[in-house]
Amino acid sequence: MLYPVTLCKLGFAVLLINYRGSIGFGQDSIFSLPGNIGSQDMKDVQFAAEFVLKKWFADTSNVFIIGGSHGGFLASHLVGQYPEFYRACATRNPVINIASMLGTTDVPDWCTVEAGFEYAADQLPTPPLLEAMLSKSPIAYASQVKSPVLIMLGEKDKRVHPMQGLEFYRALKARKIPVRLLWYPENNHSLSKVDAEADGFMNIILWFVKHL
Repeated sequence: MLYPVTLCKLGFAVLLINYRGSIGFGQDSIFSLPGNIGSQDMKDVQFAAEFVLKKWFADTSNVFIIGGSHGGFLASHLVGQYPEFYRACATRNPVINIASMLGTTDVPDWCTVEAGFEYAADQLPTPPLLEAMLSKSPIAYASQVKSPVLIMLGEKDKRVHPMQGLEFYRALKARKIPVRLLWYPENNHSLSKVDAEADGFMNIILWFVKHL
């Protein structure tokens, strides 16, 4: 909880969203997400953000988003599908393209099941599977992104290979969207080494302040 507490101390209001399909509301909630990834979860986050802003805040022009892993997947989706809503975005080891992630991750079952398909260890990719994965991925909306994006990647990440973030970086850079890439050697999916954790947090703050 260090990030939310520190952000609040710096004057930001922080909203943490437990979307349908995350933990805490039983198995039925968890089982509602496979096949609906990139839609149900993303829309829950956007609904919560709009609800809170409408009820408690008059200024809706300074909304920022942070996410790592699946949260990075959602943050990258949101800046693509709601390009006028977020002032800036910061992602840590985000899932960007489920189709390309399938062959590089230590959880290929996650890619398959979340896309709405049954998983088998000996299965090979099929056109319907890859099409579903791509359609549910943030990369499908990268051409619509307008918000400046900060991408933080762990070189040793076996869960979400850093090529995921590099795909997003290339897509945004080619379209002249403000984007910055931070590369952390010897760090894995959690980016939890002390120097990486500190550097990442400071750069998130600086990125948001820069784009206020």
